Amino acid sequence: MQSVLDQTWPAFEIILVNDSGAGRPEISALAQLGGNISIIDHSRNSGGSVARNTGIDAAQGTLIAFIDADDLWYPTKLETQLDVDADHHGSFFASNCMLVRKGGRRLCNARPPDLDRSLSTFLLREGGALQTSTLIVPAARAKEIGFRAGLKRHQDWDFVLRLQQAGVPLVYQHQALSDYILGDNPDRVSLQKKGYLATVEWFKLTKGQVSAADQQYYFFRHCMTLKSLRTPVSLTIAALHVIALSPVNGVKEAMGAVWRGLVRSRRRELADQTGL
Repeated sequence: MQSVLDQTWPAFEIILVNDSGAGRPEISALAQLGGNISIIDHSRNSGGSVARNTGIDAAQGTLIAFIDADDLWYPTKLETQLDVDADHHGSFFASNCMLVRKGGRRLCNARPPDLDRSLSTFLLREGGALQTSTLIVPAARAKEIGFRAGLKRHQDWDFVLRLQQAGVPLVYQHQALSDYILGDNPDRVSLQKKGYLATVEWFKLTKGQVSAADQQYYFFRHCMTLKSLRTPVSLTIAALHVIALSPVNGVKEAMGAVWRGLVRSRRRELADQTGL
């Protein structure tokens, strides 16, 4: 919250949505920090998408910027992104960010997205990020499109892809303007053994909107981990569903995943033998 208040481009209003979380006295105290801060409480936990949509519905400004509770904006974040607004009416904005995890920091995006292609290629194939806390969206389009309720993973991907599909152009700033702080909360879906199931559910929702090839590329490179291999039955069923999206390419990607697994296993054996 302090990183929002410290912006060189002040926010017209600040809406904090408490998704039935703990620490209500501390949250109430945030309203005393200054600025036009309002707090909306959910009576029960409804998930990130619904919480963001609550804020979107309550917003009165013409542009809406998002920040998750565990992220930080740099002081010139809004000013840097909105400085180009005069030439890009109707666009939505995103920037690079610094991924902060286990005490380390690295740039999320090595290269900017190709704005002439589908953003799904950038996100699923190139390992790119258009993270929620970097987004600024025209309020009218945010209210029209909204975040998809019920998603456990890929909420930001789904939102920006639907913005692009609705014809809202992206203005991207490759400079990192925020910290994306990825903690090790065991409740985080991506850290669970069957976290890949949430990815497959998202694939079902975006069938025909996101190419099967992009989905298969992502699944067989990022969902088949040592942790997911501990649930072989569920993983096999999920993999078969993903293969069925485009059988020829799916089999190719699956075979590639098996080959990469064998190579990694052999490297570990050699490392154990040599002590390196």
